[in-house]
Formats: sequence, C-alpha cells, structure tokens
Amino acid sequence: MENLITASLSRARNIFLPRGTTLTSLFGPAVEPPQSELKQCLSLALVIAILTAMAYISLVVTIDNTNLGTTNGLWKAPTVAAWEHGGSFPIDSGGILYGDLYGHLARLIPDSLLQYGTPAPDVTFRKMAILNALFGGLASGLVFVLAFRFTNSRWISAVISIVHAGAGFVLLNSINSEDIVPAYTCFLAATVCFFEFLHLGGTLWFSLSALLLALATLLHWTVMAPALAAIGAVYALLLMERRVYALIGAAWLFLFSVCAQVVVLAVLPRQHIPIWVVLHPAKADAAGWVGLFREKFWYLLIGTGNYLSGANNLTDYRIAFENRSILHSMILSWAVLVIALAACAVALARRRGSPGLRLLAAFAIALFLAGEAGAVYSQPQDPQMQIEPMFATISGLVVLGARKLGRTGVLWRGSIVAALGVLAAANGEWNIHLMRESQGLDSRSLDAIKELDSLFPRKSTVIVCHGFEGWTAWQYNFLWRGDSEGWLQRSFHLARPFTTNRGISGVDAAAMMSKQIDAAFAKGLRVVAAAMWTTTADESVGTFTTVTDEADARIYVNTLRKKYRTGARWNTKLGPFVDLLPMEPAPS
Repeated sequence: MENLITASLSRARNIFLPRGTTLTSLFGPAVEPPQSELKQCLSLALVIAILTAMAYISLVVTIDNTNLGTTNGLWKAPTVAAWEHGGSFPIDSGGILYGDLYGHLARLIPDSLLQYGTPAPDVTFRKMAILNALFGGLASGLVFVLAFRFTNSRWISAVISIVHAGAGFVLLNSINSEDIVPAYTCFLAATVCFFEFLHLGGTLWFSLSALLLALATLLHWTVMAPALAAIGAVYALLLMERRVYALIGAAWLFLFSVCAQVVVLAVLPRQHIPIWVVLHPAKADAAGWVGLFREKFWYLLIGTGNYLSGANNLTDYRIAFENRSILHSMILSWAVLVIALAACAVALARRRGSPGLRLLAAFAIALFLAGEAGAVYSQPQDPQMQIEPMFATISGLVVLGARKLGRTGVLWRGSIVAALGVLAAANGEWNIHLMRESQGLDSRSLDAIKELDSLFPRKSTVIVCHGFEGWTAWQYNFLWRGDSEGWLQRSFHLARPFTTNRGISGVDAAAMMSKQIDAAFAKGLRVVAAAMWTTTADESVGTFTTVTDEADARIYVNTLRKKYRTGARWNTKLGPFVDLLPMEPAPS
C-alpha cells in the first residue's frame, strides 16, 4: 500500500511539477513583460486619481444628493455611524469589514465641513459619499495603470481612464453613498497586481492579488464570484500551455481563502467568523431578492444599457423603452459593450496575437458572463450589481487600444485618440447633467420628512408605501434613528412580501399585506398610503416587476385595490398621500 501511495504521489508530482522546477520558475512570468515602466505609470496614475477624486468631491457637494440612483447607502448609514461614534458595532454579513472601515475613516472628516445645504443632525451619509469619491478616483487611477501596461501609450490610457471615470454607474457610485465602490476599487487593485504577476512573476504580486481580492470580498461579497471566475479563466487558458498552472491556480485560491480568514481574525477577533461564512454569507440567500423570472431579462438589458450612459436605476422596465432619451443612452452603452466584447473575442481567438492580451480578453469575457449571471439572478438593473461585470467594457477598450490604435500612424492615432477623448468627456458631462436634475434632493428630503412627521404623527399613524421610495430611508434614519422594530410597526412596505418570501404568489402576498393593514385598523391606528392607491393600477404593476413577475404583480395590485378605498388626500413635498379605509365602513 505504501508503495502504491508513493508511486501515485510521484506520478502527480511529475504531472504538475516537471523535474527541475524551482520556486523561482514556478512563480516566473507567464507572458512577455510590458514595454512600459511601472514607476512611470504609477506617478501618472496618482495624478489622474487625485484629479478624478477632486472632481467627484466637488460633485458630491454641489449636487447635494448622496442617494443618486439608490438609497442603499443611506440604509447602511446607521451601521457606519455606529462604528464612527462607537456603539454596538453591527456587522453586515455581505460586507463584513465595510462598517468598520468606513466608520473609522469617517472619523477623519470633521462634521463641520459637511453642514452645507440643510444642516443634518448626523452627516455620516455625506462622509460616506466623500469617501466613495476618494475610492472612485483611485479606481480610475488603477484603470490607467492597467491600460498603460498593455498599450504603452499615455494618451490612450488617459482616454480609457476618462471613459471609466465618466461611465454612468462608476460616476453614480462614486458620488452617492452606496457601499460598492471600496470593494470595486480593491477588485481593480487585485486585477492590476494579478496581471503584474503574469507579466513579471514573483511571489509579491501573486500574494498581493490574493490579499486585495480577499479585502474586496470582505467589503462587498458580490464582487468575489465574478472575479474568481475571471482569474480562473486566465489560469484555464494558461493550463493549456503548461500543466503546472493547475497547481499555481490552486495555490492562489488557497492563499485567497487564508488571507480572508486571517484578515477577519485580525480585525474582528471577538466575532469568530469562519471562512465559509465569508465565502457564503446569509445574504447569498436573500429571500425574494434572488430568483429568475422573465422580467429580469428585460432589467438585464436595462442594467447593461445604463452602465456607460444614462446611469438610470429603473424600477419599471417599460419606462426605459418608452422614453426616447433613455433608449438612446442605452443604445450607446450597448454599442460600446458589443465593440469591447468583440475585441476581446477576436484577441482570444487569435493564437498568434499577444499572449498578454489573450489573457486580458479571457479575464474580461469570464468576468462579464459570471457577473451578469449573478446579476440576473439578483437585481440586474442595480448599479452596484453592474459596476464590476461591466468593467469588461473597459477591459475591451484596453484590448482594442493595444491591438488597433497602437499599430496606426502617429497622425491617425493622435486624431482618433483626441476624438475618443472628446466623446468620453461629453458622455461624462451628459451623465453629470442628468444627475444635476436632482440637485439639492438631500436638503429637500431633510425638510420633507419633517413635514411628514407633522402631518402623520408616528404614534398614531401607519404609512403604507412601496418600500423603494427614497424618503423611507430618510424616515428610518432621522425620524426613527435606526430603530428597525419601531419603524416596521409604523411603515408597511408593499414590496416586502415579495422581498422576504421567495416565490410567493400574488394572492398570498396580498393576504399577507392585508393582514398587516387590518391589524392596524383593529388597533385604532390611522392608515395612510403613499403608493398603489395614489397611481393607476397599471403604473403600480410595473413597479413590482423587479421582485416578481408581471402576472403576480397584477393579481397583488388588483386584490389590494379592491379591498380598500381612499379618503382624504394630501399633496406633500414627497408626493400624494391618501387616507386608506376598509372597503366596507365599520358599523356605528
């Protein structure tokens, strides 16, 4: 038996580690080194990162809307504030280190600097946006490094950085308070280090890439799967050339897992969070947010179509195709995506081309496919779900710039690059223009919830709303001070039956909501509605198609609208509200 085991191990070693293999050769370069100097591009990248961050910070302050496209960041503000000011130190399973990191960084920003517009009792949400601007600037600097190492052209790399910095969802997430940007930036840093390892070899770049992706995972779990798929695709391609890359890839994956566990133990020693919780957190089974139905594929088109231009986070897919301006922006995004993916496909198919570009092309295609598969299973129109897989667009532009622009004459190359730079800047300016349409919304929202509280006192009123309205996050933060239990007793969300019960039918969802509303009536509470009864039935149906299919949404809406009638109506700063009453008046 011992001889058999020894022979098997020897055979395995000969398969994966040919004779003469040393540590140096094992972690040696996989492809030819770049022509550019790393030190040179790092200094230029730092300048780009600083300028981009400064531009983002100015937009955060002047637009005064840290909830562009989503209020998800505002929902996370109480967690960050707890870490900032000291308290219970809550942990989000999908972003184990996020609250800790942003809470400590927020302490470095004086509150007095962010009391612009309507002063807020707590400005943590604004600090989160400022920090995102800094990370967003760093992300575009990293894009410059990646592009420069492949194209060896400052101007081409600068243009690609401008495309990235002004891309709708990158810009949006860099100036709002959403929580994806620090993880996305760590993912880009891991990508840069990974390709440095492939070009230069060495255990330093190998280890840094694993560590940085572990940090990205601990900041936002959703970035892990697409990144692992992309890196796995590169190793699979290398495996076709040398079998030893099976061992190197396995070692990288093991190191990634070890880094994640060690960082958690070092930062949160009292939490005892095992690696399997890091790799598969509770949020991975996020009830009604995940699942497949037909309408999600329409939202997938909308999500990919708003990445570069438009930056809309729509909750009714029909609006996207009925609005001519939105449709035109989506066509631009789709066109650039198709060009980028086609460039990657051609580079991957050409075996005689640059080996480095083939690996980048494989990385981009795998990233896109894995990321969009995860997005369509979750919320494909959401900017935070699209920002990483749609980085394939930027990677494809790098491939295109290295293959085509690098071979043209100096005059033609200069003209093309200049034209692309103008178009990239124009696209960024268009996105900024669209975002400025909601200028001052933070200040207005702070004033509006004061009106809401005076009209509908919390002690005696239940508010029925859709659940996706931006003002609900303001209400939760500044009226209820993060008291989830008390707030949910006085705030009924029409989308909640679907988001907390995967696959629930329209009939059962209506019964669940009716039970809540009827219980409030039985307690003598006043019930007012801010959705469903303030719009037409068709408009209401469309707003639920991100969490259920249209047929169940229609059953849900029609059932509830028939069960209750409306009374008095108020036109507030937050829109219309109506008294909600049972269809049959209570007996006197």
